[in-house]
Amino acid sequence: MDDQRKQILVDYISYLYTTGRSYDSIGKYIKYVTDFLENSEEINRRGYYKYKHKNADAMVRHSFMCEAVCDLLSYLKIGYGRREKAVKPLEKLEVISEKNKKLLNDFIIWLTDNNDYSFHTIDVYYTSLKKYFEYANELNMDNCRRFIKSLEEEKLSPATIRLRITAIEKFSKWVKKPIELKRPRMKRKLDVNNVPTEEEYNRLLEYLKTKLNKDYYFFIKVLGTTGARLSEFQQFTWEDIAAGEVVLKGKGNKYRRFFFQKQLQREVKDYIKETGKSGTLAVGRFGPLTQRGLSQHLKVWGKHCGIDSKKMHAHAFRHFFAKMFLKKTKDVIQLADLLGHGSVDTTRIYLQKSYDEQQRDFNKNVTW
Repeated sequence: MDDQRKQILVDYISYLYTTGRSYDSIGKYIKYVTDFLENSEEINRRGYYKYKHKNADAMVRHSFMCEAVCDLLSYLKIGYGRREKAVKPLEKLEVISEKNKKLLNDFIIWLTDNNDYSFHTIDVYYTSLKKYFEYANELNMDNCRRFIKSLEEEKLSPATIRLRITAIEKFSKWVKKPIELKRPRMKRKLDVNNVPTEEEYNRLLEYLKTKLNKDYYFFIKVLGTTGARLSEFQQFTWEDIAAGEVVLKGKGNKYRRFFFQKQLQREVKDYIKETGKSGTLAVGRFGPLTQRGLSQHLKVWGKHCGIDSKKMHAHAFRHFFAKMFLKKTKDVIQLADLLGHGSVDTTRIYLQKSYDEQQRDFNKNVTW
């Protein structure tokens, strides 16, 4: 690549980081734009068409490839005459073919035999692919795009559509027909007004201490002092907490170390001696604790404690942990590591202040 093209690449990469795209998308854009700059005969409209003709098969398989190159040309203010085709949604089939049922079953068996995948991930993949085969008999780019259009018309959230796409891409690699699909953009949002305050958190713990079964007291204390996702919390054991730390495989198959505070360790050790508790922590009256089960309990407890029901869900305590940690340390980078975030940008959202905090700061500081 000559110096002029290298400079174009450097400038374009700097521009990408101002667009708000995810790091994953930026990585793909850089990969495909670099290939274009290295292999196209000219950086103009004619060069684009020659490159597109030469790489037609790859561009069909990898939707990001065409999108990235066109984005570069738009950045360089080079017209390329691209017209978006209207994508028609798929209509639902009457039944899933026996061939696809077998394929789906074999894929799930493969995922189950591969220990890198949690039961939750396998369930999401199964649900997503079953949905796809309810609309399409064949796996190809056109069907995938039309399937996504169908999901959009069903008003599914961008987060759900992204899960469906991840499952399709994983399945496509397994059947050796790799497909890359464009994901809908997601605005990262956190309503900081719907996070329990420190006073509400302590009030809830005091209430749960009075219960005959103190397991739930420890459930909330663990969630509030680790920032664990529910899927991670469900893997904790009483022994892990007594030991003070544990390393678990969490979201995205990433390993994450959890620490348990000294006071919590002492309380759990005493509770184990008193009750003989052992094994998995998150167990309720009827077996393993589910998200729905915990949410139902939280709503009831919140009502008893006078806490807004919007703050009473498991993930709210992850947000509570983040807000409290930042309040004490101001260390966003360490918090990102503790929360298992791939990017500090994800963690910065916890720097936002609630309405009450903003009003309090305003009244404290605006005294002129």
